[in-house]
Amino acid sequence: MSATKSVPTSLRVVAAVAVVVVLAGLLGIRLLALETPPATGAAAPRPPAAVVPPPRVAAPESLAVPCWGCPEAEGWPLRFRTDLEVLAPLGTGTGNAAEFFKDFAKPNGSRLSEATAAVARRVDGPPGLDKVLPADDPLLLEAEPWCDQATMRFYPEFFKVDGWSTQLPNLIVPLNLARSWVARGMSATDPARAMEDFRRAIRLGRLLRQEDVTVIADLVGLACIRVGAQGIHDRAVKEGDGRLALAAAIVLGEHAPQRLLTSARLTRTDLTPYLRKSGDAKLTLALPDARLEAILAVAKGDPDRRFRCEAIIELNVVRLLGTGPQQGRASGLLAELAAERDPIVAATAVWSRDTQSSAEGLAGVFRVEE
Repeated sequence: MSATKSVPTSLRVVAAVAVVVVLAGLLGIRLLALETPPATGAAAPRPPAAVVPPPRVAAPESLAVPCWGCPEAEGWPLRFRTDLEVLAPLGTGTGNAAEFFKDFAKPNGSRLSEATAAVARRVDGPPGLDKVLPADDPLLLEAEPWCDQATMRFYPEFFKVDGWSTQLPNLIVPLNLARSWVARGMSATDPARAMEDFRRAIRLGRLLRQEDVTVIADLVGLACIRVGAQGIHDRAVKEGDGRLALAAAIVLGEHAPQRLLTSARLTRTDLTPYLRKSGDAKLTLALPDARLEAILAVAKGDPDRRFRCEAIIELNVVRLLGTGPQQGRASGLLAELAAERDPIVAATAVWSRDTQSSAEGLAGVFRVEE
């Protein structure tokens, strides 16, 4: 590869970097690197009351290990094939959990300074969990009922779908919360209380993955599910609950394939190997038609919306820098997708179709070798 992307606030770039960040365990460093403005003192919202149903009881014979390495997995959405209701059902709350998490967003969330202060309060956690919040931390307690809600939607309720500049939630907050709940559960003497915390971490991960708009939020949700499932597995083994331990083990086995296949599917449509910088610092694109076909296919029909949006944003570059026929194909599909019933896909296509990026401007988004 001769080109690597820098780290602007673009959806495509952040998502591509996110795979490396999550795999390397450096997400916290990256998300905390920006300067923190003062809080505005806005009042914290209150969630609607909710009930969390008990997990579904699954007979051991009904649990199967999905073959993510088999040919049929090529067309699977990157979602758990195992029903997560057997570990941690979602709550019944009618509120939008994003109403709580949106206020911690960078660069100007009304509670961003509180998120930074919470990071400073962290203590050493159990092995594998890094730093965690104290068991009675006020932010940890405040967040609990928000994870009993049934939905989490950031777009377009709170954040605008805006191509390279799409706003992201501050994902270090849910990651810290999930790790901290799991740490608290690991130290609990009461198995029921421990399972509450482990399941809460999984519910938070499920909520983060629910909207399926950005790759990085999906990866953080996946990480939350993993730490919660690990907690359930280890406690179930300790308590002699073989059926629950089996279910948790299968879920844990599905984590790595989804994480690695995320990287593979992003690489499949990545433009960076074909970008070059000319002598006048402008970008050029030498895109093979086979790679364009892959991008068009994902943009039109991938089973995961987040990968569709990634490919659609790539088409903005093709529309500007591709060959004449390539530009025509990109523009034609964007016009078609702009009329899609899915509002997120349509908004992304409209952005990609109408945004007049320049070769010079894109040079500020990509770091490319001459």
